[in-house]
Amino acid sequence: MAFPLPMNDVPAVLEICRRLDGIPLALELAAARVDAFGVRDLAAHLDDRFHVLTSGRRTALPRHQTLGAALDWSYQLLPEEELAVLRRLSIFAGEFALEAAVAVAVDSHPSDSDIVDHIANLVCKSLIAADPHGEVARYRLLDTTRLYAFEKLKRSGDSNKLPDVMPNIIWRFSRLPTPRVRHGRKQSGYGRHLDNVRAALDWAFSPEGDPQIGVALTVAAVPLWVQVSLLGECRERAERALARLNPSACRDRRREMQLHAAMGMSLNYTTGPVSETAAAWTNTLIIAKSLGDTD
Repeated sequence: MAFPLPMNDVPAVLEICRRLDGIPLALELAAARVDAFGVRDLAAHLDDRFHVLTSGRRTALPRHQTLGAALDWSYQLLPEEELAVLRRLSIFAGEFALEAAVAVAVDSHPSDSDIVDHIANLVCKSLIAADPHGEVARYRLLDTTRLYAFEKLKRSGDSNKLPDVMPNIIWRFSRLPTPRVRHGRKQSGYGRHLDNVRAALDWAFSPEGDPQIGVALTVAAVPLWVQVSLLGECRERAERALARLNPSACRDRRREMQLHAAMGMSLNYTTGPVSETAAAWTNTLIIAKSLGDTD
């Protein structure tokens, strides 16, 4: 049956294809739900894709009738060692390097070489996508696979170790060199950290997380938001971190100063010299003077 596609629905269709990573079965199941949701609402509900994409062809094999059933079938074929690595790697919302993958998965395996072998096997099975080009090979889980594996992680009991795992991501990010502009062009490569930083911040400020880790990562991420010109997001993240600072007298005044400075800088570029901007810089200066760090 022909499907008329108005031009204003094209962005939603592209978003569906992107979010489903072009997986043929997932796209087929999504197409079957267009009559029920329309393409825009369908695109908006893909975070809950395992409940939404449940109307496959009744003549298909059972494992091809829902997206969850297809992944259950593949998941059950994996040895437990690979399952453990896949579950742990699902905390990465974006690309990751092999070194970071080993740091995240190391608690569940006796040696780094075992983890590397398991990652190689998962790449061969198309459960991890690999990009070997560039100075450092990059890896990522397809969005659908990641959401599925993350649900498995939360149910596995291994999720209790998330507070021990997330600081590994934070540690690696916070020690990146500060982005600089060279020859009028921004350095490339920093944007790939964005999704992982967002996921780590969302976890840190969740009921299960650690807000002080979130504060530290927010401070570390300010150069990234500046580099990719996401100053509105920088302001929102800094506001949230300031609201979650330790209220006790032993709160980290230097980080508080850095967050006020991030607020002042982002407000300066997004709303201009308004009263909120002046207040942010005033707070920055007051704390800087108390720390003897007016530079």
